[in-house]
Amino acid sequence: MSNLQIGTFVLNAELLVYIVAGIFGVFAVWIKLRTHPERETAVSIAWNASFLWIAIWKGSLLLFDPASVIDHPLSLAFFSGGTKGFWIATVASIAYLWLRYRRKARLLPAQAAGVTATMLSGWAAAASLARVVLSLGSERSAGEGMDVQLIVVLILSVVALALLLSPTRRLAPQALGAALVLTMAGFTVGGPIHERGARVEQVAPDFQLKDLNGNSVSLSDYKGKTVLMNFWATWCQVCKAEMPHVEKLYEKYKDGDVVILSVNATSQERDAQRVENYVDKHGLSFPIVLDERGEALHDYRVTAYPTTYIIGPDGKIRQRYLGAFSYEDMNKALAEASAG
Repeated sequence: MSNLQIGTFVLNAELLVYIVAGIFGVFAVWIKLRTHPERETAVSIAWNASFLWIAIWKGSLLLFDPASVIDHPLSLAFFSGGTKGFWIATVASIAYLWLRYRRKARLLPAQAAGVTATMLSGWAAAASLARVVLSLGSERSAGEGMDVQLIVVLILSVVALALLLSPTRRLAPQALGAALVLTMAGFTVGGPIHERGARVEQVAPDFQLKDLNGNSVSLSDYKGKTVLMNFWATWCQVCKAEMPHVEKLYEKYKDGDVVILSVNATSQERDAQRVENYVDKHGLSFPIVLDERGEALHDYRVTAYPTTYIIGPDGKIRQRYLGAFSYEDMNKALAEASAG
């Protein structure tokens, strides 16, 4: 999922989506129990479940990649446990909701199931709609079809939510109609927004830069290979947290047809020696080139760090990613680019 850039700041779009989804899920519970005497208790439980989900989703990184968290505790702020962490958090939150609704809110089994389903449907509807809106506003969606699985989840969650929130079956069609209208409004508001920077599906601008040993390196040297090109700076804390993921990726692909090319924003550093010291200190072994004049930064219009480009074997940009890029997501992006 593309992150959001505001000026030079990059916001974690995925985290924002899940926060909004949690709020919407809580609101759905509030509506569902509008006449129930235990509504306040049930809403409080829903809030706790939302916070629990985010905590487990983020904290699961410690379970799947403890080394990066131990070496760089800030990783928890920028990364998560990925897909596995997502499902662990979901199962744990469902269990929490069910148990608390039965014990603390004293709901009957059928009521507890209904309220839990309402929370999940509201969460899923908001999260999937937000993802659709963000994908419509990203360059990556240009020339690509919409994610069918995401659309199916959106439609099913909206239908389920409309039925769960309807006080009677007679009002269910009206509730469903209103929900679908809101969904279509979300599609309209989320129309394409052009991002700054080299465009997806355009040929990646070539450049010639020096590496740390003074050798000339051109992007065109890697024609026919899939390239992950990462722009970073030594003073960037997000970049620091991302480095172990880049290093891990390089170790996996260094003998294959995938190239990891790191471009340091040397024009924004004190000097090149600072970059060399940084590389030695953190034990980085992947290829690093120095953009001392800011030429590559200009051609790719990099205004925030880290920024990552995925370039296909045909030399065309397949994806642009703002902010921290996890090992799991890098792997997925490279696999998609290599497959064409």
